[in-house]
Amino acid sequence: MKKLAIAAVLAASAFSAQAATELVVNGNFETGTFAGWTKSGNPSLSDVISNTVTSNHTFVWRSGATGSPAFISQALATSAGSTYTLSFDVYNSATSNATFEADFNGVSVYGFSNEVHNWSHVTLTGLTATGATTELKFGARNDPSFVRLDNISVTVTAVPEPETYAMLLAGLGLVGVAARRRQRPNVG
Repeated sequence: MKKLAIAAVLAASAFSAQAATELVVNGNFETGTFAGWTKSGNPSLSDVISNTVTSNHTFVWRSGATGSPAFISQALATSAGSTYTLSFDVYNSATSNATFEADFNGVSVYGFSNEVHNWSHVTLTGLTATGATTELKFGARNDPSFVRLDNISVTVTAVPEPETYAMLLAGLGLVGVAARRRQRPNVG
């Protein structure tokens, strides 16, 4: 019985080991800098600041660029054909001259114009990479105030190998057989 339980635990462990891998460097700006990020576009009022809006965001990217957007970007190590999940928190308090856009692999995947957004968590799934490197880029403009961005994450969950599924099913099957044997009454 112990051997069967150990086999089941090992199979389940192998299956659960297929965890998400974080690709973004300094996605929460906790360095207090743009480490890992490249700035471009309109540099006016584009900085990493100690957050004053809410207590659950220590440092954030703040853009109050006027006239045209400021951008930050990162080149992520990806695999062509693999799918990814992008998530981030965004805040905007202005209803005029404010825009925000998130791009993945050169494609706009999320954006808004002139909308108030209290801290909103955005999760986008099924984003596909076309090469070994994928650009993640954010652009923001806010003439009367600031757009804030934090907790940026891009993950890929490894697809388990068929052997992993087979091991999991075999382990669970053995546990089921052992449990069934224990339930049989002793006829003597």
